[in-house]
Amino acid sequence: MKRSAQLLHLRTLALFVLMLLLSGAVTLLFGEEGEGRRQMTFFSVWALPRVWVGAILGFLGLVLLMTRKVTTWVRFAAMGVVFLAFSVVPFLPWGQFAAGMGLHPSPMCSVEKPLMFIQMGRSVPIIFISILGFILLMTVIANKLFCGWNCPIGALQELLHRIPLPRGWKGKLPFRITNAIRIGLFLLFVAFLFGLGFSLYAWINPFEFLHWQMEWAIIPAFVITFIGALFFYRPFCYLVCPIGLLTWLAEHISILRVRLDKEACTNCMICVKKSPCPTVPSILEGKKSRPDCHACGACIEACPENALKFK
Repeated sequence: MKRSAQLLHLRTLALFVLMLLLSGAVTLLFGEEGEGRRQMTFFSVWALPRVWVGAILGFLGLVLLMTRKVTTWVRFAAMGVVFLAFSVVPFLPWGQFAAGMGLHPSPMCSVEKPLMFIQMGRSVPIIFISILGFILLMTVIANKLFCGWNCPIGALQELLHRIPLPRGWKGKLPFRITNAIRIGLFLLFVAFLFGLGFSLYAWINPFEFLHWQMEWAIIPAFVITFIGALFFYRPFCYLVCPIGLLTWLAEHISILRVRLDKEACTNCMICVKKSPCPTVPSILEGKKSRPDCHACGACIEACPENALKFK
């Protein structure tokens, strides 16, 4: 029965990816003329290459997780592909495909900009709602599938965190503290935006770095983010990112996630030691609410008893 359920989930996801591929192919073949004049709808946004390429990367990541194929080097390569796909490819001379891989709206902007439009008394462009819907859909299908297998800033943080440092220099931030800071920043953002018309996130958005325009206002955000990533796992995701906060809430209803086989677990705690995130202890304790899991697969790979599975 368990095997049948897994196959059903995979078939559903494969159908979803196929739908996005077909819509993307139609756009590439027939959508060049008049594209700028045609009004976008919720699902026409999903025909953008950045969406269906993201769906493919997420689906491949999910298959690797469910089949226990996510090794350290596989994950390293995947993060390199994610970073290049969404931060370098958009600037290559590859025509409509490259243009459709563009970062705008970035994951952070998909939360920030709609609230800014509302504050100005304007309607929210459908592209922001559609991108946000796609992110949430991926999260509900499998926890943090978007953040863990699509986000270029998250990927870059992971790559930097793999740089070796002297023993004891790397640590794990307490989730209660990081989540309190993340929630506090979001509440401050809303208060400043609707009270003063000022966006706090505009000054702490490292995604602006990926436009490759070195403006002084964005330098502190990416310097702090990327230096911090050397010492802590995905610090921006846990401390600041509003889409990280939103997907953390959505994780609670995710269909597929890391689960523990209690009968196979020997409490050796190797998974806790080998995993860079603060999530694994909560998984072992069976807590319903747990820190963000970015579906990196480190705990699954580390477990010598195959007690941790993505299912």
